[in-house]
Amino acid sequence: MTKQVKEVTHQPLTSINTTISQKQLLNDLHYRQSKQIIQHLLDKGLISADQFQKIDQLNKQSFPPLYSLECVATSTIQS
Repeated sequence: MTKQVKEVTHQPLTSINTTISQKQLLNDLHYRQSKQIIQHLLDKGLISADQFQKIDQLNKQSFPPLYSLECVATSTIQS
């Protein structure tokens, strides 16, 4: 059985501004640390899932992460 190979097409790469400030990096670090802490509290049963979500939303406002999983586009590769 021979596998058909499809031609790959792409658009030229364009440069984007990837300058990240020290404040953005610190915000991201603080957000991720705070999320680990509340995840630990949730895992230990010290807070509920609802409380986890509320605290996480407040932390996102206080320490805006560089990106969140909701912003990352994912797709499945089919052969």
